[in-house]
Amino acid sequence: MKKPGWLADLQRIRGEQQAWLERVAGLLPAELRGALVNVVPRGEQLTVLTSSAAWSSRVRFALGALEPQLLAGSPHIVKIVVRVSPAGSAR
Repeated sequence: MKKPGWLADLQRIRGEQQAWLERVAGLLPAELRGALVNVVPRGEQLTVLTSSAAWSSRVRFALGALEPQLLAGSPHIVKIVVRVSPAGSAR
């Protein structure tokens, strides 16, 4: 927090995560949208966080079929990983 502009950086990062969350949720079937906790782009990897292991499996399967649509226009993302969010994480 000593670095100038850290709050602006944090807001930019959170905005990017929110945009990805909305993009992923918009492609998934309605019953899977509520399982999403966050989507975190980092380098070449997009990490989709879900609320439980059961939802993680279902979301992973659904995203496999939607990967071309999801990554269209994002050539820097080459891998999608679906994981369970740590306990207590909030949106």
